[in-house]
Amino acid sequence: MSFRTFSMINIHAGKNCCFNDSRIDFYLEYEPHPSSSKNLHHLFQMIRKGSFAMYDYGMWKNLMRYNQPKPPVFDISQIPTSLPLWMGYGGNDALADAIDVQHTLKGLKSKPDLLYIEEYGHIDFLLSTRAKTDVYDDMIRFFNSVQKVSSFK
Repeated sequence: MSFRTFSMINIHAGKNCCFNDSRIDFYLEYEPHPSSSKNLHHLFQMIRKGSFAMYDYGMWKNLMRYNQPKPPVFDISQIPTSLPLWMGYGGNDALADAIDVQHTLKGLKSKPDLLYIEEYGHIDFLLSTRAKTDVYDDMIRFFNSVQKVSSFK
């Protein structure tokens, strides 16, 4: 693995504490997943505008598609409180940073079950050498508790 490749991961996802960088060549066989340029453009639109909205086609195409000049914002307050939510984020996560998570929480009517790990970056939640203990055990506990009380059976 080159230093440049690892640096690019950190630039986009944040500094990861527990990522096994000796496996980077293996991971890069499957990541990043292919995506359309429209998906990436949409992501960058939301980042630039600080909004969580549908794709912005420009004023005229927005009028044709959405009947309004700007794309509609996703109204996360419409997520029912009966839907159990689990969210994990880290202190070094550049894609789901603490400010964005707090902003999201303000928009929700429900109170998600939160897991915050100070030293984790975005990739650590998937590929940390400690993810089983730090993340997955908590997530499985959440799913098991939801299953016991859920009406979604």
